[in-house]
Amino acid sequence: MGWFGRKSTHKKQVDAAFKVVGNLYDASTTGRAGAPLVLRFALPDSRFRYMMFCLSTVQAACARLMRNPDTVLNELGIRLVYGIVATDSQQFFGQTVDVQHAANVSACLQDYLHRWSAYVDMVRGGSRLEATNLICEILRSTESADPTGWQDIGRLLPLARWIEGQFDAMATAFSNMAR
Repeated sequence: MGWFGRKSTHKKQVDAAFKVVGNLYDASTTGRAGAPLVLRFALPDSRFRYMMFCLSTVQAACARLMRNPDTVLNELGIRLVYGIVATDSQQFFGQTVDVQHAANVSACLQDYLHRWSAYVDMVRGGSRLEATNLICEILRSTESADPTGWQDIGRLLPLARWIEGQFDAMATAFSNMAR
């Protein structure tokens, strides 16, 4: 807490990003807000991987609005790992796990962040279709260790496009909640 009981900007941004990540995860796994229900989680930790994907997506959509994006990402990542392990590791990992195991699995977050960086470069370079296909590949990596096939891209394409269409809404929600 800051002076006079007010939240610091950093705390507001972490809380706002937490809500946006949760909303993205919830909408895209329940079909809320028109999200296509196309995910086929096959790995025991697919839901956790997908949560890390949602975190990386919010980072990609909102980092430009954050005072210190890396610090927000780090704190939020820790909050998510501890929260999931403490409350529902069975749902997210298929078994009870400890924080160390969850932290090891969250290494996928770095891969997702690198891919989002490549996505931005592709979009800037005019390769919009390739960029959207990259999102499909990331989504597939949350589901399975198997390579991404054209059938997977076709199945995941509606969700990838829906996510792309949510970038402005995520940024607006983040900005409004972080005030």
